[in-house]
Amino acid sequence: MKYLHKVFHEKSASEFEKTYHARFHSDMAIHVDLTIKPINQRHNYELFYVPSNAMLQMVGDLHITSNILAETFNTLPSVAQRQFIHECLIDELYNTNQLEGVTSTREEIARSTREVLLNKKTNQRFDSMIKSYFHLLDEDVRLPSTPKDIRQIYDDITNGEIEAHELPDGTIFRAEATYLLKKSGSGKIIHEGVTPESEIINLTQHWLKFMNDNHIVPHLIKVAIGHFYFGYIHPFYDGNGRTSRFISSMYLAKELGNISTLSLSRGCNIYKHKYLEAFEIANSIRSRGEMNHFIECFLKIMIDTLEQMNSELKEKRQLLLMAADKLREDIRLQKLTETHRDMMFTLAQNHFFDSHAGLTIKELIDIFGKSPATIRKMIKDLLEVSLIEQRGERPAYFYIQAKYFES
Repeated sequence: MKYLHKVFHEKSASEFEKTYHARFHSDMAIHVDLTIKPINQRHNYELFYVPSNAMLQMVGDLHITSNILAETFNTLPSVAQRQFIHECLIDELYNTNQLEGVTSTREEIARSTREVLLNKKTNQRFDSMIKSYFHLLDEDVRLPSTPKDIRQIYDDITNGEIEAHELPDGTIFRAEATYLLKKSGSGKIIHEGVTPESEIINLTQHWLKFMNDNHIVPHLIKVAIGHFYFGYIHPFYDGNGRTSRFISSMYLAKELGNISTLSLSRGCNIYKHKYLEAFEIANSIRSRGEMNHFIECFLKIMIDTLEQMNSELKEKRQLLLMAADKLREDIRLQKLTETHRDMMFTLAQNHFFDSHAGLTIKELIDIFGKSPATIRKMIKDLLEVSLIEQRGERPAYFYIQAKYFES
């Protein structure tokens, strides 16, 4: 089935209108009781989609790809699993900031993430956002049911990162208008957020009803439509994208599990042009509310990103298996205890699955469940035979140099 926005360019105005009305009123069309008003237009259009073989195939492929990633993940030893999740989390936070134009580095986010993990009371950047994602991974989140819930999620995700003049100034959301400009730099306005605040609240309530109570639309298709509509409402002056992607991840976790949900921002940033273009097309008069293009673009981004993640994970797993063989053959380790060998394998997992290499004494105590004195003695033994190295102090990080595995 050809997308309506394609038909718009190929047919005359009258032929296009006939195609739109026939498609909108067809028995196959699914109406979702959400409406949009494209910029500079006087008409409202109800969102709808027509289930297609391509769309249904993508839903199935997304489930399959997610399951394959989970299976690969489950073959990893525990430390590698933990480090992989942390790396995915860092990537997700970095990419969601990139999409929003928030200046940050992976190293900065990794440092803040580690501080949160070590339960330190810090004022590091992004600590509130990091904690929100950890709650998501721990399944310690509740899906939003009221506009105030959305505001709370926004506050947690953006805490400390929004300029004072761009903070919400209404009772819940923004009180004034806000505009989205075309990313090409032309300065062209492509969308005006919903106004006034009473209408933002009204449409947000409709959106929540659709997300939580609609049992006709398949869940993954519903998340795609909901992701678009949150962007359409645009309830805040700044931080809408970060909030929307986190909320979408909350809903995706119910269907795909937590690991797969740490791919949304990464995929949206990798395929940034397609992602932003899909919003613009869905919000234009060319589409008349048809969501097929946006749904399929959203699903394809998820599938392609999960396939990339699985490929990277399999490669790291293979490297870890080769590292295990090298550790078994090392004469220096054969003279030490089995627990020393286990510690080296733990540090090897950290090496391949955490680009910010190194583990602290505290982390090793948590992993092995042994006393600080025992862990310090083992670290001292490994340092003395030059199997590991130390970086920094208070805390010190212990790691295996890359050249050990390359030689």
